[in-house]
Amino acid sequence: MFNFFKKKIRDRKVIQNTDFVVIDTELTGLDERKDSIISIGAIKMKGKKIFLGEIFYRHLNPSSVLNKDGVVIHQLMPSELELCPDLEPILREFLLFCKNSIFVGHFLKIDFSFLKRAIRKYIGLDFNPQGVDTYLIFKWLIEKSVISKKYSEISMLSEIAESLGIKPEKLHDSLSDAFVTAQIFQKEIALIESLNIWDLDFLLKIGQPHVSRYMSYKQQLNYQF
Repeated sequence: MFNFFKKKIRDRKVIQNTDFVVIDTELTGLDERKDSIISIGAIKMKGKKIFLGEIFYRHLNPSSVLNKDGVVIHQLMPSELELCPDLEPILREFLLFCKNSIFVGHFLKIDFSFLKRAIRKYIGLDFNPQGVDTYLIFKWLIEKSVISKKYSEISMLSEIAESLGIKPEKLHDSLSDAFVTAQIFQKEIALIESLNIWDLDFLLKIGQPHVSRYMSYKQQLNYQF
């Protein structure tokens, strides 16, 4: 069992004292049965503070083919990816980078699904870390009227970023998207704290990336790999 993500994370009850790792994966597609990861980007945070010098960014040789749509979206050619390392050493390096941190992501359940499958296949470990989803936190803030309800129909990373005054650049690059997500999370923490909420357990509750919570917003979802 992959336990080191669990190590006393819940003992750090205050959001500001918590270690987070904001992640993004770029994929060949969204079908878990046949698609795979082509890039992983991650950046560390502690509370609202983003550590620009503590990043993880790797392209890797996918186990499935990048189709024409993927080439356009990611601006990467299959021949370029063939020169990248295989998954196993990259995944081991990634797990070490993320050790003892709570994961943060935009539609994090998708990242978790692909990472869990790859880590089980190539390393033989169970991957069940704690995580919070910036999209679900954004929806909660709208429900509480902290963010205007005029944004209730948006779901794309770029749309949410712009609604919070963040200018997204170079989308569909895993590190760039992780950095945009970190900035969104930074803003969300500040808004949560404006409600005098400081508790980590509460943040974990409202941001928990469970499939049933995405289904409640099904009509609004718009995710692009």
